Amino acid sequence: MVASPADSTVATETLALTQDATTRLTLSVMVNGQGPFDFLVDTGSDRTVISRELALKLGLPPGPRVVIHESAGADNVGTVLIDHLTVGNRTINHIEAPSLSAFNLGAAGMLGVDALRDLHLVMDFKAMRLASAPSRAEPMDDHTITVHGRSRFGQLILTDAHIRGVSVLVVLDSGSQLSVGNPALLKLLTGRGMDPASRKTTDILTVTGRRMQVELDPIAEAQLGGITIRNMSLAFAQLHVFDRFGLTHRPALLLGMDVLSLCRKVTVDLRRHEATFTLN
Repeated sequence: MVASPADSTVATETLALTQDATTRLTLSVMVNGQGPFDFLVDTGSDRTVISRELALKLGLPPGPRVVIHESAGADNVGTVLIDHLTVGNRTINHIEAPSLSAFNLGAAGMLGVDALRDLHLVMDFKAMRLASAPSRAEPMDDHTITVHGRSRFGQLILTDAHIRGVSVLVVLDSGSQLSVGNPALLKLLTGRGMDPASRKTTDILTVTGRRMQVELDPIAEAQLGGITIRNMSLAFAQLHVFDRFGLTHRPALLLGMDVLSLCRKVTVDLRRHEATFTLN
């Protein structure tokens, strides 16, 4: 995917956000000048995706088949060719977008890190607005914490997080309703007083239609880069994303909207490899 030359010089803009039934964030997007259509904002997806139904409605031509990586595994899927996609006053040209079922996506499409990587995103959950600007440092105050990380396949992996004293690598995923830890994290937490009798299970549906079971465990307290989160349930499963990022044997957490939306504001800057969290 190639960004238009104007992308790097566009000034800051603010767009209205909405939340779907699972509290995930959506933005209005124009596809080849038509729309607007609601696309999920997904910092955990490396590619922008469009629903098959919308692709058919717009008459988008087929593109090559590609492999996409999601929670349950890797899938070979078809793409469609989007000439240009517009979000606010930014235009992205020549996109080969995987085409998936709208039912599984839960939206008309999904904006991945390929569309977000050069931006400084400010997700204001109190005002329900998203501000975007070229990559820059976030102004700081007494209520804001900066957490640094590293990039892997375009996604941001935070390295300064702890749960019950356990050092945890965190992948930011605004497209996921639930936060999910890997078995290595579960094993360490179980050895630190977690009651096995309190565990429950639930099913999650991935964007490609795979269904997988995750284990739910109550967490009394978690420290994520200085943020304290209390009395929440955390899901656990060996997701494909952990394998892909090389996090199979290290305690890791996919940080979803159940935690992100507890903050007043969250910023993500993929180019600077950092995120900030504002609680008040």
